[in-house]
Amino acid sequence: MEKEMEDRTNERLKEVFVVSGNIIGSLGFTTQENVDSMLNGDDGISEVNDRSVYPEPFLAGKIDKNRLNQFREEKHLTDYSEFESLIILSVLDSLKETTIDLSDDDCLLILSTTKGDIDFLSGKYPPEKETYLWHTAQRAADYFGMKNMPLVVSDACISGVAAVEIAARLLRNDNYRTIVVAGADSITAFTVSGFQAFKSISPNPCKPYDAERDGLSIGEGAASIILTNDKTLLIDRHEIRILGGAISNDANHISGPSRTGDGLHDAIENAIKHAGILKHDIDFMNLHGTATFYNDEMESKAIRLSGLSDVPMFGLKGFWGHTLGASGIMEILVCIESLKRNRLIATKGFSQLGTPEPLNIIRENKTGNYHIFLKTASGFGGVNAAIIISDREISRKESDAKQPVSYRISNKCTIHNKQVTVNNKVVFENPEAETGEVFLKAAFKNLNTAYPKFYKMDNLSKLGFTAVQYLLQSNSVSDFSDKRNTALVFVNSESSLDTDIRHQQTINNPEQYFPSPAIFVYTLPNIVMGEICIKEKFQGETVFFVSKRYDSDFINSYLNILFNDTETDAVIVGKINYLSDIYAADVFLVEKTKRVVE
Repeated sequence: MEKEMEDRTNERLKEVFVVSGNIIGSLGFTTQENVDSMLNGDDGISEVNDRSVYPEPFLAGKIDKNRLNQFREEKHLTDYSEFESLIILSVLDSLKETTIDLSDDDCLLILSTTKGDIDFLSGKYPPEKETYLWHTAQRAADYFGMKNMPLVVSDACISGVAAVEIAARLLRNDNYRTIVVAGADSITAFTVSGFQAFKSISPNPCKPYDAERDGLSIGEGAASIILTNDKTLLIDRHEIRILGGAISNDANHISGPSRTGDGLHDAIENAIKHAGILKHDIDFMNLHGTATFYNDEMESKAIRLSGLSDVPMFGLKGFWGHTLGASGIMEILVCIESLKRNRLIATKGFSQLGTPEPLNIIRENKTGNYHIFLKTASGFGGVNAAIIISDREISRKESDAKQPVSYRISNKCTIHNKQVTVNNKVVFENPEAETGEVFLKAAFKNLNTAYPKFYKMDNLSKLGFTAVQYLLQSNSVSDFSDKRNTALVFVNSESSLDTDIRHQQTINNPEQYFPSPAIFVYTLPNIVMGEICIKEKFQGETVFFVSKRYDSDFINSYLNILFNDTETDAVIVGKINYLSDIYAADVFLVEKTKRVVE
């Protein structure tokens, strides 16, 4: 990344097709089982009374562990954890009627998850190897003989939708021929304690968008979707296409959605633009619909801003709860089934509209003629994502195609070994600092920036936040881009494990049980980007990747895509690692320079 980036060749982007998919949730182990149950009005939310998960009973959408263990034995997966087995079983089901060989050189696995195999976490340093998200992804990739290093998208509750959109971008640009996007999260003591600390779990089955909604239902699930740019691999008469999508940040709050809905509105508008459709082309929508008061309220405002209040829509979390990193993929697959069957599903738990702006909620199963849908998601860290999928080809005007652009590195900041270096010049050092946290506080204080919230952040956020502040010292943000079009792309290998350990320590001892929302919210790695966006008012794309090592070739390819295929003007990109007082950051400011005239 030290050199100026090269222009992308002006090649026609490829179409992206859905080959197949699978859902494993509390309503079954196949997509058909889950959708048939939904159309019958069944739900998979029930009482869980397991003190090893939470001291008191709670409602959740649980996977049938007896069936899971039966499948594990049948497929000889007993050497894999339950979590790993869910991913593998889902992908196996997605593959069963295809001719795809995942050991081919042009195949990639992208895993969408928030916490992975977090049940292995003991609360001690070093963390158990099973808790590294890249380790779980690699185990699944190795099972299928995949040659390329897998990628993990851990972007809070938009992870699934974001992962599908990122996969589609890579395929459009012909980086791969086939990408498997798998998502999974489980009901664990770690996640339940955190959401209970936020007081966000309802004592009743959740009621998305309803006037009496009072919180979410937690759920667990796994899903996989196989995407390709090679039409010959399709096995279904339905040609399902990923038309376009977008990711945004509302720069509002790390754990509360925007009160205006502008961040989600931006994602929707950019997704529609990228898909090359008109708003009246959208036949139905599936939003995030957690049934928490502020999320559903925000979504209604975003939909009004986007002029889509009359479009039929349904929520799905009343059937199986909020399945976190799996939810976006599970819900996309249900919507694809709606296209194939021309049937929309009634919103479970909904009775009377309880949002400040109108929404056209489907109250009963509905039959019609449907071709295009919009799927959205929103999550902690201010993140939003939208994607548009269709069963028909959309003609795009050649005049709408963007011309290749060039871009360059403007600034670089490195924090390592008790030093801060900007553009290869040491600007601060403190060799006497006993810990990384002490050093980062001193480094931030040296900036003379009045921002008291810094001291409440976790160490990963302090590291990324401080690096970006130094990075921007010699460049006012307004000098290089529109803040609405400034993106953040971060990578590390240990996700948020440093803070995860702290949260785990608060729930290990039943006699000293004190999970705190102030800690739990930082057990999502993308929160560091939310903190930066709030401070700088960046509202572009924010994506957090987790991988075994930093892959500069992939990052360069992704920057090409951001600058050429999205509204991005500038990107702050790099790696930030913090674990057990071992820390390092290398971040770059990369900005668009000019459009290339042919």
